Amino acid sequence: MPRNLQEQNGEVQQLHQLYRACAAGSGAVVLADGPVGCGKTALLRSLAEWAAGQGALCASATASPAERRDRLGLIEQLMTALRAAARSVDVGAADDCALIAAAAAAGGHASRALLRRFAQAVTGLAERAPVLLLVDDVHVADEDSLACLRYLMRRIDSAAVLVVLTECVGHERALVSSHAETMPLPYSHRIRLAPLSVAGVRSRLADRQGARAADRVDAAAWHRATGGNPLLVEALADDARDDRTSTPPAGGTPSRVDATVWHLATGGNPLLVETLADGTRDGHAGTLPTRPVPGPAFRHAYLRCLHRAGPAALAVARATAVLAGPGTDPALIAALLGEDTAGVRRTADDLREAGLLADGTGFRTEAARSAVLDDLPADELAALRGRAAELLHRDGVPARMVAEQLLAARGSARSRWQSDVLRAAGHEAMAAGDAGPAVDYLRRATELTAGTPYEEEAAAALAEAEWLVDPAAAARRLPPLVRAARTGRVTSEQARAVVEQLLWNGQFTQAEAVLRSVADGTPGTPAALAVLCDWLWLVHPDLDARTRPRAARTPSALLARAAGPAGDGGGGADDRTADRMLCGTRFDGPLPATLLLLACLLEDGRLTGADRWPEHLLAEPGHRHVPVRRALLQTVAAATALRRGQVDEAGRLARAGLFTLTADAWGIAIGAPLATALLAATEAGDTAAARDVLDVPVPGAMSGTPFALPYRYALGRFEAARGRTPEALRHFERCRELAVRWGLHGPGFVDWRQRGAVRLGRTARPAAGPALLPELTESERRVGALAAAGRTNREIADLLGITVSTVEQHLTKVYRKLKVRRRADLPEPLAHFSGEVLHMVEESRV
Repeated sequence: MPRNLQEQNGEVQQLHQLYRACAAGSGAVVLADGPVGCGKTALLRSLAEWAAGQGALCASATASPAERRDRLGLIEQLMTALRAAARSVDVGAADDCALIAAAAAAGGHASRALLRRFAQAVTGLAERAPVLLLVDDVHVADEDSLACLRYLMRRIDSAAVLVVLTECVGHERALVSSHAETMPLPYSHRIRLAPLSVAGVRSRLADRQGARAADRVDAAAWHRATGGNPLLVEALADDARDDRTSTPPAGGTPSRVDATVWHLATGGNPLLVETLADGTRDGHAGTLPTRPVPGPAFRHAYLRCLHRAGPAALAVARATAVLAGPGTDPALIAALLGEDTAGVRRTADDLREAGLLADGTGFRTEAARSAVLDDLPADELAALRGRAAELLHRDGVPARMVAEQLLAARGSARSRWQSDVLRAAGHEAMAAGDAGPAVDYLRRATELTAGTPYEEEAAAALAEAEWLVDPAAAARRLPPLVRAARTGRVTSEQARAVVEQLLWNGQFTQAEAVLRSVADGTPGTPAALAVLCDWLWLVHPDLDARTRPRAARTPSALLARAAGPAGDGGGGADDRTADRMLCGTRFDGPLPATLLLLACLLEDGRLTGADRWPEHLLAEPGHRHVPVRRALLQTVAAATALRRGQVDEAGRLARAGLFTLTADAWGIAIGAPLATALLAATEAGDTAAARDVLDVPVPGAMSGTPFALPYRYALGRFEAARGRTPEALRHFERCRELAVRWGLHGPGFVDWRQRGAVRLGRTARPAAGPALLPELTESERRVGALAAAGRTNREIADLLGITVSTVEQHLTKVYRKLKVRRRADLPEPLAHFSGEVLHMVEESRV
């Protein structure tokens, strides 16, 4: 039995029995119907091959929608085929078939005379041998050919004639009159074909690939992808075969079998030979994927099924593909197509029965949906998309669903509702952390509002979204937005975003001017504007004194103020409050979650919550998928890793954050990742990595911001490690001058005194400075010095603000490098250095 008929054994046996009865003189009519792609054509071919072997005169014809207006075209096919078969039994009858074929080819109506001649030719041949007439897709046959077939079928009850017709589900209405005339006949039979079950899918794959390969396949997954449609199952298997043959296994597949070797292995035992052959076949099929991977063969088979199913099915499938999520709603599909809902529902049911659609979920695979969309002409697809957007907007679906249709439509028509939907979709995407789609939506909104009163608002929203993806690109939109903000043509919230971006790019004078314009045009002093003033002073302390708050604030105190009255302690947040604010803050805009939080970490190295905060937020898709957020979080994570003594991890994270954005995109904040990357490279003794960091250009505006302090300190550490003490002292002294001038007294901002100038400036003590035990890193020297002075691991951890585990790790490295086994064996100069360490700790608490 052919491999494509595993689950049609009952139908095949029924046809064989009907043929045997036909050969005995009892004619029959069989209508085989079922969903498209479910084996009707294969059933006819199988029957024709088998009956020809039994001595039947077989004639096959296939109806086509393209030939539906070709009168008697199907009869011409049948008579031409029957003439070729009849030559073996009766030359005269064959010539008569040829005459009828010629008459049919000439066109015209199915006259009474032609009906009689056709029926007489068939029944006359049946007196010499059984006649088998096979018509595929009879539902699209021309009406005159159907009239001839009906005339014949009513006259074969005692003739050796078997007529088998196939019809696709959903087209019964096209043959209502024919069915009414022929199906009540006592010798008429109906066969219903259906998609394969899960077991049937497994059997199909086993026949193609071998039983062992089929057992390894997830047949249920293949069934879900195809709905059991045999044509689609075969296509998936073809895709798998093509994948295997495109990359042959190592050693290749032998083209010939060495029979001698096989005989030696089996002794000629037939059972062993068969088993060995099965194993070889399974081995070549072993790459059959467990789950289906749709490829070109699947896509072509899917489209072939749709086109064969008819125009209505194709239209419903296309509408479903366009509508995607809500596409299974028959009423919505009907509205999109301008058709009757009941008719759409029937067509959708037919597609689901054929396995081409799934129950309640639209397409079974994205490959099927994309194939349908790709098959649509571009102009038709755009028109459907535009109409779908209108319908979805009318039904109140989420803005992003409507925006996707508007983007795909790319229509030239402008409507206010379109730009409103696109802007709303942009805000939804921003809130979800999908910055890329947000930019797409807002860019289209900007195009639609060009030359309208809403142009500036749309451009401001686009710039804010672009900042999260590429601040350098967003900066190119700032000049007209600055003018719009200063003249009140954008909202105060959008003006705030403009100020934030100006600060990020180091354009402090313009930021101050916009801020003054917004404040002058806003009654009272809103809290958001007050916080902006704080940020302006924080990132550029040298601005005119009029811009400063009346009481200078540390960054952590400004963070408390930004968090609201409950968090504003006036003199700065304690560790617990700052931890809570850091953990609860999200990156919803440039400054609140970038400059301010980075400055807090620089200012206060004792914020324990910061150790967990970056890793926690990096795990969230809303941060991981947005370049600016990811870069900033990686930078903060690098700083905390360095503070814990994890030098390699700090370097990796700092470099990742640094190169997630371009140098231009980093703006004035680039000092933070550069400083951490340079410190980590210096601590690890990696000169090449340090020089890579030094090659990154920094903007001139950064020199007047707190981000210059960690960068200058890192430069000092690098120069000290190279033995260039004067250059190192110059960098440390500049840090001191700026920190004093700006009133930044947190331990992070005076780090120049902790590890730099204090040691380098006290040259009278030979034990001080980087020259001490150069094989140790700075972190190892500090831990080793305190251990040599008799401090416990817990005391060392508390003094240095690190964990006990980190202390133990550093001590292990110190012992190994100095080749000692215990604290008592540590060199005396290292113990002398403990005084410097304790002095640094005291300085950090000032």
